[in-house]
Amino acid sequence: MRSKEKDTVNVVIGKNMAKMRAQFNLSQKEICQVIGVNRNTYKDYEVGKRTVPLQILQDLAKFYKVSTNYFFENMPKLPPDKEVIMRRFAESVANNKEKYIAIDLFDPNAMKKYFDDKEKKLQSKVRLRVKKLRLDNSKTQQELAKYLGVDKSTYNKYENGKRKFNNDVVNQLAEYYNIKVSDIVD
Repeated sequence: MRSKEKDTVNVVIGKNMAKMRAQFNLSQKEICQVIGVNRNTYKDYEVGKRTVPLQILQDLAKFYKVSTNYFFENMPKLPPDKEVIMRRFAESVANNKEKYIAIDLFDPNAMKKYFDDKEKKLQSKVRLRVKKLRLDNSKTQQELAKYLGVDKSTYNKYENGKRKFNNDVVNQLAEYYNIKVSDIVD
């Protein structure tokens, strides 16, 4: 694919990323915490200056609960040979399986670092989903704190990432909203 066509694809994907983020009323900083990239990199994705890695598109699709195909919507009409390439690219994103974990076997803390990073990303996702659920249901932090049996400052720490969600709290919140735990965690 020539550079101009690649740039066009990057711009469309970036616009779709920005549109989805706006629909969820999230800042770039908040979504960066979810997918684990720095804000400048993410900003470059949204304006089309950088090609978004497949894993990032998959993570965003899972977080927003949309198909990865969403990010490829509204592509300009390409010549037939380029359209085939784009369709294959979109299909590879949609069908891409989990990659093997690349860990430095000589670093005794590598596995801990890997799982700490995964936990940090998961906590960010849960935090943002819980906040969105609260706002979508017109609930206050005080109401949720009372339901959980904690004070408002403790609940605030959950939503602001200063306190980790544990399984019990996530389960209670799922019961409160009458949803599955997987709706919050996955």
